[in-house]
Amino acid sequence: MDNTLKKEFDQGKVDLTEYVNARFDLFRLNLAENFSKAVSALLIISVMMFVLSIVFIFLSFGIASWISNIYDYPSLGYFVVAGFYLIFILFFWFLRHKIIHKPIIKFMIEMFFPSEPNIDHEDEK
Repeated sequence: MDNTLKKEFDQGKVDLTEYVNARFDLFRLNLAENFSKAVSALLIISVMMFVLSIVFIFLSFGIASWISNIYDYPSLGYFVVAGFYLIFILFFWFLRHKIIHKPIIKFMIEMFFPSEPNIDHEDEK
């Protein structure tokens, strides 16, 4: 009887060690997946912002030249475009929490804590 209890205790210890190791491996895999998603999202956004900024620069020069040609006043177009950007920056500054902070926080929470079913509770269904 005492020998059987010792065998069961040893087997329980082995099972617990395997479970802890498996959970740690799962944690590491989830961390690696979430980190790679965050890095890839940051890289994609960075490249897109770079290209978009170049597009905006050329568009700004084009619109400024066009306005300058329409009104036959060389610097008026550039002042109008600069004023538009100033208004845009002020608008963006006042709405930064609503249009930047909250969506980024929501995106990060959804990325690191997905609403997928929990692995521990799949067997209970």
